[in-house]
Amino acid sequence: MAFHRRAKQDWTIGQTVKVGFVDNLEVVEKVATPGNYLPDQYVLRQRGTGRVYSFIPHNGLSRCASVQEARQW
Repeated sequence: MAFHRRAKQDWTIGQTVKVGFVDNLEVVEKVATPGNYLPDQYVLRQRGTGRVYSFIPHNGLSRCASVQEARQW
């Protein structure tokens, strides 16, 4: 019986990741969020469309109007 290992994504700046059904997201930056007891936040940009997203692991993906808005927490 063969099994498949889970594919791990590389969340370093410049890499492309997939979050849910949204793919082709480039990691723009990682934002440290001390004091809010949540994982660190990521600013993502979708290649091809230029849409900007804010992503907090286990808390969701949010579309933002700009990179500055995506940095806020």
